[in-house]
Amino acid sequence: MRKVDVVLTEIIRNRLVAATEEMAKTMIRTAFNPLLYEVQDFSVTIMSATGDMWAETPGVIVFSQAFPEAVRAGIARWKGNFAEGDVLIVNDPFETGTHISDTNVYMPVFFEGELVAFCGTAAHWADVGGKNPGGWCPDTTDTFQEGLCFRHQKIVERGVKNQGLWDLIDCNVRVPEIVKGDLEAQIASCRQGCERIQSLCAKYGTKTIREAMDYVIDQTDRSMRATIAALPDGEYGTSIRLDSDGVQEDGEFLVCLKVTIQGDRVHFSLNGSSPTARGPINLPAPCTKGILASSLKGILLPFDPCNAGHTKCLDFELPPESIVNPVWPAPTDSYGYVIECLMDMMFRCFLNIVPDKCPAGGYQLTGAFFSRSQSRHGKPFVMMDPMHGGNGALIDRDGATNQLTGNGDLPNTPIEITETRHPFRVELFEFAPEVAGVGKFRGGMGVRKDYRCLTDGVYASFVIENTADTTAAGFKDGTDGDHGSLTVMPVEGERIVYNKRVGSIGPFGEGTLFRVITGGGGAWGKASERDPELVLRDVRNEFLTAEDARTRYGVVVEERGGAWSLDLQKTQELRAAS
Repeated sequence: MRKVDVVLTEIIRNRLVAATEEMAKTMIRTAFNPLLYEVQDFSVTIMSATGDMWAETPGVIVFSQAFPEAVRAGIARWKGNFAEGDVLIVNDPFETGTHISDTNVYMPVFFEGELVAFCGTAAHWADVGGKNPGGWCPDTTDTFQEGLCFRHQKIVERGVKNQGLWDLIDCNVRVPEIVKGDLEAQIASCRQGCERIQSLCAKYGTKTIREAMDYVIDQTDRSMRATIAALPDGEYGTSIRLDSDGVQEDGEFLVCLKVTIQGDRVHFSLNGSSPTARGPINLPAPCTKGILASSLKGILLPFDPCNAGHTKCLDFELPPESIVNPVWPAPTDSYGYVIECLMDMMFRCFLNIVPDKCPAGGYQLTGAFFSRSQSRHGKPFVMMDPMHGGNGALIDRDGATNQLTGNGDLPNTPIEITETRHPFRVELFEFAPEVAGVGKFRGGMGVRKDYRCLTDGVYASFVIENTADTTAAGFKDGTDGDHGSLTVMPVEGERIVYNKRVGSIGPFGEGTLFRVITGGGGAWGKASERDPELVLRDVRNEFLTAEDARTRYGVVVEERGGAWSLDLQKTQELRAAS
């Protein structure tokens, strides 16, 4: 075996990571949809000529993990028949792993006539022409209802646009200017990565690049195995039940996970999970595997640049035709709920193994989407606002607030962008401390956001799950976080409160107020063990009332001279009596 220059190898590795970061910046600077240039609901990935991940910059973490499988399907589809200047498109959920709104665009990278790598971007389109604007429809019953489906068509061939395919997209989406603009941004991002890889090849040679990345993947695999081998062998299992599948209320909707650590390998079994659901909560196999792999890496090697080596020591057992391994054309549009469940189930399984690395449970995905397809009231639009909430407490600190973790640590949409791009005014955006779990370290808080509608003919959808069997479970006697809600307050008529997901309610007129509250995170430890000074801090910050401090934490605070202070003696007496 040729001796590898480890210094040069590290340079190449980091150059590829930097290339993905440049690709991401290109996407942010050129995308049309705030969901991409603000929320960063995308990922970028560089893969080998055979589809092994070399480097990635995630927004949504499971996109990158599943992308190699999609590219390998494309290689098989075209039997390696690629040319310089080709750009391919795929959003078939059973190859990309998520739902049909997440569109993968990738291109082969050639140097001196040789296929060297693939650059790819996965991004949530503003619309893909399905039953509901923007995706996340709660009640589809097959993939055909969810929108246009691409399977590795060449949207650009040898540098020339496939105009018929572009026209097809234009005629079948509700906001073609935004969708095609985002598609152009994805292509620009891929080209950016292509240029960086070609410059690397010109400097070091394609053989050196391949050998360096083979070595990196091998060393990553060794590191992952060594980290796993240091853990105690054993089996750890848990399950979570979803509220419904969006079509039928009665059913099992159970997700089961058993993690087996043996030597330097980890085996994931999802046996016992419910059969494929009739509604769109199913999660295709590539992302079932991807979120488990991402979660394990996050727990064990969080700062490692991700590559194919992190998954070589993992085995997966997925029951066929199940909620975690459906087959075409099962509906998948609300796939993200199961992703959040699996991530929190991983934390539960590893709690007793590495408690310093696992938080309590976090809030389930929550958000409101607004749209108008008919032009008689004004310009059509699709506005998606996946809101942040409270995540679980850690062994030594309170849970994070205003953070989206299950699909990646993504930013939220700035109010200025919401108000300038869409016919809404945001009248309130604040913490919702009442939904946070109570404990020695409290869960992260939810947020409360009020949208005032400034036009007519608007429809709304509401995203929420696990209101009964929560993902936001407390650990070590900490209480669970509470779930969120949507309240609709029309100018005339009664307000309506939704505690479960709904799609395409409306139309609503000008002046209607929509209030969204997201869920809180689970707490860690007994509330009676919380440092009274932390309780006092929360009272001063108006996260708790004096009565909350007394009843929830057994802490007595009093207001004197316009300032809150702690009465330690009364606190000790109150806690001793409880």
